[in-house]
Amino acid sequence: MINAMHYLNGQWVSDQELVIPVRDLSVVRGFGVFDYLRTYQNKPFHLDAHVDRFYNSAQMLGLEVPVTKDELKNIVSEGLSKNSYPEKGIRMILTGGVSDDLISPSKPSLIVCFYQFTEPSKDQYAKGVKVITTPHVRHVPEAKSLSYLVAVLAQKQARETGAIEALYVDPNTTQIFEATTSNIFAVKDGVVITPKNDILKGTTRQTVLDLCKDLSIEFSESDVFLKDLPTFSEMFLTAANKEVLPVISVDEQVIGDGKVGEIAKKLEHAYRNQIEKELEIKLASTKNPETSLV
Repeated sequence: MINAMHYLNGQWVSDQELVIPVRDLSVVRGFGVFDYLRTYQNKPFHLDAHVDRFYNSAQMLGLEVPVTKDELKNIVSEGLSKNSYPEKGIRMILTGGVSDDLISPSKPSLIVCFYQFTEPSKDQYAKGVKVITTPHVRHVPEAKSLSYLVAVLAQKQARETGAIEALYVDPNTTQIFEATTSNIFAVKDGVVITPKNDILKGTTRQTVLDLCKDLSIEFSESDVFLKDLPTFSEMFLTAANKEVLPVISVDEQVIGDGKVGEIAKKLEHAYRNQIEKELEIKLASTKNPETSLV
């Protein structure tokens, strides 16, 4: 078993040494922010975008990151050299700090963790995945906060039903916002649709929108509701750890013909090409053997 090395407030520590005080607000209140990205052939993908979002999240919660953006990127680079996992998941965390009254933020702790990254199975890309819905409207959705109570419970429920994700739905309006750890896209009449408001706008989400422009795929950032599901020919999730992952059912309601759609295939292939282009690497294979740009 590989003993990972992580950054904690200016020190490099092992898994066993990676500890913070119980009185930290991240522990007693779930207060803090984080961001997550992965590597391809040990190169971090879209590091700048994730660092920018990390700082934006901290600012929204009134927290100050104790290092500059360049220093944080250097920490990530150093951590990649200290850890020997074939591919790595990188989690940047800023806690609320140790609080005397257990409610007021103080000097935060900066943590950068490195884990072994395991990709979703090729079968999930080839056959698509199931998702469920859960009633929830996030507070300060633009900040990637540590408060994941609803997400943890929803993920547990999803796994129990054979699904891999849960979509947040406004219980009053049935508006769909995003998933617990992903953004959601749909296809209607050949147009790609994704929610725009009251969501955390993922870096993968933005890459997919840029790819739609490049591929001349019409798209719209607009509200999505549960009643719209029967009109969708495709749906898919986007996230750093999922890329473009097709969805074939929501709460057992089949999307389209229940098969992976051509637009999802096309965007997944284009996304992989974008990784190769930006990181100057060659990936071993496409996720979906049937994927093409034709």
